[in-house]
Amino acid sequence: MQALWYDATLRPAVLRTDAGAVVRVLDPGVWNLGPGPDFRRAVLEIGGSRRRVEGDVEIHLRPADWSAHGHGGDAAYRGVVAHVTWYGGVRPETLPVGCLSICLGDFLRCRPDFSPRTIDLQAYPYAHLPKTPRPCERHFGGNPDFGLEVLREAGRRRLLEKAGRFKTAFLRRGDSEQVFYEELLSAFGYAKNAEAFRRLGRAVPLADLPHNAEAAFEALKCAAALVVGVDFPWRSNGRPGNAPELRMADAAALLTGGKPSHLGAGRAAAVLANVVVPYALARGVLKEPPFWLPPEDVSSPMRLAAYRLFGRDHNPALYRRNGVLLQGLIQIHRDYCLSARPDCAACGLAAWCGNVLEREGKVLS
Repeated sequence: MQALWYDATLRPAVLRTDAGAVVRVLDPGVWNLGPGPDFRRAVLEIGGSRRRVEGDVEIHLRPADWSAHGHGGDAAYRGVVAHVTWYGGVRPETLPVGCLSICLGDFLRCRPDFSPRTIDLQAYPYAHLPKTPRPCERHFGGNPDFGLEVLREAGRRRLLEKAGRFKTAFLRRGDSEQVFYEELLSAFGYAKNAEAFRRLGRAVPLADLPHNAEAAFEALKCAAALVVGVDFPWRSNGRPGNAPELRMADAAALLTGGKPSHLGAGRAAAVLANVVVPYALARGVLKEPPFWLPPEDVSSPMRLAAYRLFGRDHNPALYRRNGVLLQGLIQIHRDYCLSARPDCAACGLAAWCGNVLEREGKVLS
């Protein structure tokens, strides 16, 4: 269903809501690889007046899945403007006000040339690109050193931007150590619990945190149950190592001078890159971003950016041993790939790289 909505070669050109209004998809949105609605920032035109609607899109097989998955009471889904399903059915009462209901299956089941079995599900979202080389691949494929230079600069930029946000928070809050503490806790909660862990840091301020690891863990656990969990229910992605209590125990151990028991090398590297180094830059302990950091786990956005930059058959060893280069992939993904769509049309990075290589006389024929 996500592939059908995302891919204009599969999705019908014109759809209709359950109320009969014509829907044209100008932009299916950004395929969300994390928690929350399936697609972000979609753009639709509704009816004969072509009323423009922008917002998130949630995909399900059946309308009832909206309620079964608990989206009606989840603040992350308040921006959903279209609920797209394969089967029709009763409209969920808890859909956001004005949310459109679209039954995609009605438009495809009757088409003799369509079969879901022909869709290569492994190709979405980041592998579904035209077979011809992407614009960036043309530049970096024959100039891998240039590609790594661009990645390194993007990674350094990302670290500096994070440091800038720390500085702003220092000025606003007036307590740099408390800001660091909250962001550190946020990094210990995987993506779905990041904000809950940040609020946990406010519920148990650093100044009040016990100096003993076991006592600190109990304080965080109590605050999580009595204060934070009321407004931010803990979410799980099915991985035992991501259980909130284990993450709290690891954070308590680290903050009291101990060694976390469940913190893997990849997550530790992510904490270093996303919190520790930016904080050190903001405080002036580091004067410049480092050129090397230990590598964190390679995420889907990183793979998407690398696929577009270096092509299908590139060797991930180019970048995966250096956390700064991995940060660069995330920065490029957010600055360029998210808005480029599958065909990489009108990508500003590709144009910039082409101009640079042309000035240096390195453009490949």
